[in-house]
Amino acid sequence: MKSYFYPWENGEKHNVECVLALGFFDGVHAAHRELILSAKAAAKKLGLPLGIFTFRTGTAIKSAVRRLYGEDEKLELFESLGADFVISADFDKIKDISPEDFVKANLYSDIGCILCVAGFNFRFGRGAQGDADMLTRLMRECGGDALIKNELKIDGETVSATGIRALIEHGEIERANELLGAPYFLCGAVEHGRSVGTELGFPTVNMELGDDRVPLKRGVYRSAVMIDGKLYNALTNIGTCPTFDERREHAETYILDFSGDLYGRRLRVYLLGFLREEKRFESAGELAEQIKQDIKEAKNRNGETKWQVLGQS
Repeated sequence: MKSYFYPWENGEKHNVECVLALGFFDGVHAAHRELILSAKAAAKKLGLPLGIFTFRTGTAIKSAVRRLYGEDEKLELFESLGADFVISADFDKIKDISPEDFVKANLYSDIGCILCVAGFNFRFGRGAQGDADMLTRLMRECGGDALIKNELKIDGETVSATGIRALIEHGEIERANELLGAPYFLCGAVEHGRSVGTELGFPTVNMELGDDRVPLKRGVYRSAVMIDGKLYNALTNIGTCPTFDERREHAETYILDFSGDLYGRRLRVYLLGFLREEKRFESAGELAEQIKQDIKEAKNRNGETKWQVLGQS
């Protein structure tokens, strides 16, 4: 999948006819997935490439919001949903463009979009003056068109990144996963820890949590990790390891039935459900016994986890 930066940088640009899915897509949740898959179907019908027009996470758009996913993670999700290319726009450089110029000069003329797909609440142009109706009108004036997706509700609840962030912060990961359309995951390089888990008989992989990521409720989660095409059940602790001299908050994952060196490798850890809050134990032995109980519960509740359940092809 090809990535471009807009306004165009390094002389690279995409300006051939295409279908574009428009949005910030924080979390690439169930409504975003439905929108992107609708754009994919339209692109296939028209025989055109599918692109995603989004905004870089480092710019002013939603700058005060803690992210569900970082830039690299979003790109990976876009590719898994069938995008042929992604255009990441610098919001700071295009925020003062009029709605008319954003559609006619940017999307249609400069990028080559002849059909754009957006959500019912998509806003664009200077001061967010443009809305879905204006997007449709302006695209048609150019000779193109727009497809507007309606609000998506699951069990009566509107799917939104704001709602999902709140669920994750409170440890309601199973409900958050339902609204995401796939399990929430942490992604990063495996780092060296203090080998406390190994000494207890439960070697773990350690991953740092970014400061700009939505804060997770501290505690133990049942999880899953994909390694070399095989899916493993796992147990993940989010916290500071209070039993052994607290350290910076991080993710520590024990991968069941796996042995091998993973240091330096980039892994995804899928969080499937919250088991219990993090606590300080009186001894290492007491902690080890609790981990055994956590493993048993994780195995029972995870069941036969399938790769397709994780929202991948």
